[in-house]
Amino acid sequence: MAKLWQIIKYEYTRHVLEKRFILSLLSLPIGILAMVGIGFIIFLVSVDTSPIGYVDQSGVLDQPIMVAQEGGFFNPTVDFIPYQEEAQAKADLEDGQIQAYYLIQEGYPESPDVYLVYFDSPGSEYQLQFNRFMRENLGLVQDLDPAVVSRLTEGSVITLMTLDETREMQEAEIFSYFIPFIAGILFIIVVATSGGYLLQAVVEEKENRTMEIVITSVSHTQLMTGKIIGNLSVGLTMLIVWLIFGVAGLLIGAHFFPFLQGVSFSSYDLVIMLLVLLPSFVMVAAVMSAIGATMTEIQEAQQVSGLFTLPSTIPFYFTSVIMTNPNGILPMILTYFPLTAPVTLLMRMPFTVIPTWQIALTITILVLFAILGIWFAGRAFRMGMLRYGKKLTFREVLLKGGEG
Repeated sequence: MAKLWQIIKYEYTRHVLEKRFILSLLSLPIGILAMVGIGFIIFLVSVDTSPIGYVDQSGVLDQPIMVAQEGGFFNPTVDFIPYQEEAQAKADLEDGQIQAYYLIQEGYPESPDVYLVYFDSPGSEYQLQFNRFMRENLGLVQDLDPAVVSRLTEGSVITLMTLDETREMQEAEIFSYFIPFIAGILFIIVVATSGGYLLQAVVEEKENRTMEIVITSVSHTQLMTGKIIGNLSVGLTMLIVWLIFGVAGLLIGAHFFPFLQGVSFSSYDLVIMLLVLLPSFVMVAAVMSAIGATMTEIQEAQQVSGLFTLPSTIPFYFTSVIMTNPNGILPMILTYFPLTAPVTLLMRMPFTVIPTWQIALTITILVLFAILGIWFAGRAFRMGMLRYGKKLTFREVLLKGGEG
């Protein structure tokens, strides 16, 4: 056991302390900060806080009350200016004194005829502010039907429902349903990164004959297990750090962007993600180590490894199919195919209630293939680690693994 931990520690520290890993680790946070910075600059350049006018031909705003609007740096408030005549509002719009004006026609609110006139569309946040201004003032009109007043002041509550009617979400919660997609993307990135480290380490040690020395003091199983766990820990470290940055970004961003306040993630979904992703990591790591054991050159090994990592991206090519028919034949096939199972299952979760037996079956398949991958990697180690200069085929590993 002590030797196993030494191998794990060596494999972990040799990669984590490299500049390449540190750059990869910081690439996502730096990229996000760069995009936020660019968005911040664009916002400063493009934001227009000019007043917005309104022409009330219905008479419901004869004595308007200016309602205090809650704003912030990224959602500034604007003033609403009343006009008696549309001609004056149009003239001010053309002179640039206002950025737009609303035309409330006769018969409102029984007849919802309201027009927004502009050259450049005002931001959606300003339109929401005017809607709130209208609702608050209409609530003070005594001669309106109480049901109409209640409907106007409370505003709209939009509920989205999946096509199979098994899940529904409020409009404020919609961004929570992007989390499984993001988790799938991060899984692919981490698998490709950590798998690349493992692949490179095995092939290099085989080429420079370091493996010949190491194998004299530890067993094939210890060496293989230590490398898989060590490099798997490298990938998990990257994933954990990115998750910490992501959570911190959400907590900070929620103070500036109200729509982020509705982002949440249930503990049940988190457990499912862990149960699906962990055996997938082990499976891919075992396959990468087996590829490294059978190949003689790192370039050739990387080409072959792409056959096992690229299938993980297949579900994203069928995003529309998974969203519109998450229980269809194609999504079900991708759910049970080991290389596409983790990403597909995560993508289906927001759009349907996946039966427990399907989740259990997917996890069982991934665990079995992870065990099979470790077994296959062990056979490859026994046959190929000391075969310098000669490539070992997968057929030889499967049919002749017991020899030698």
